[in-house]
Amino acid sequence: MGQTRKQRSTDWIVAIPSYKRPETLRDKTLALLHSYKVPAQKIHVFVADKEQEKLYKDTLKSGTYGHIHVGVPGMAAIRNYITEFFPKGKMILNMDDDIKDFIQLRAGFKRGGPLTGFSQKIASAFALAKKTGFRLFGFYPVVNAFFMKEGPPTEDLRYIIGSVWGIINPGKILTVTIDDKEDYLRSIMMYLLDGGVIRYTNIAPVSAYYTEPGGMQETRTMKRIEASAKAMVKAFPDLVTLNLTKKSGIPEVRLRDKRETPEFGEAALKKYTMPQV
Repeated sequence: MGQTRKQRSTDWIVAIPSYKRPETLRDKTLALLHSYKVPAQKIHVFVADKEQEKLYKDTLKSGTYGHIHVGVPGMAAIRNYITEFFPKGKMILNMDDDIKDFIQLRAGFKRGGPLTGFSQKIASAFALAKKTGFRLFGFYPVVNAFFMKEGPPTEDLRYIIGSVWGIINPGKILTVTIDDKEDYLRSIMMYLLDGGVIRYTNIAPVSAYYTEPGGMQETRTMKRIEASAKAMVKAFPDLVTLNLTKKSGIPEVRLRDKRETPEFGEAALKKYTMPQV
């Protein structure tokens, strides 16, 4: 019995920040996790205030989540709150509230097929993170079978999209400072700390990026997105370049380590001044 308790105490959990989207959370991410048979007690929902807590408790289906926590408003603020809420070393799968599905490249599916064995794949990803020392892992950012690839995950500097990502909690040193591009910032910070990040190129989450009502759309503006992208370039000139060629018209950034002699660890991260907007 003691061994079982120990195993459960070190098991991975799910953290879902959500703001003014209880129906979205109920009908998408929680429904998806329920279909994957993820135990409700593993699922932690984080809301902005007491008013939101009541709204979510009135809307969400009992038995589809284990905990609701009152955090703070703002994307960067709630991400930092979650990091500090759980102990250092905790295995946390962070998910947005609007994840409809996951697609995986598989033989017989031209454009990929539904992901199977979700819990086993997440457990395997955390095991790889422990083995390599690369504590951050994620998935291909968009469902596009032309660019997704079979084979082992990459371990160099790559963008780990913020809609779904796993991390062995590094603690307060992972403090993001911007709301937009906070996932790019996290990718760089963990790369500098660990020397690599893990990205599965054969799996991608299905989500309505930038279009779902509520959430970040309540405060996001094109001006702030552009300011955040430029702040990232200013903060990490040898790791980030501006990318204004996207058809969406949304300013993006590209990540590439151009340093002549790459260094890693806390000292390497602290050489940079975090971006501010």
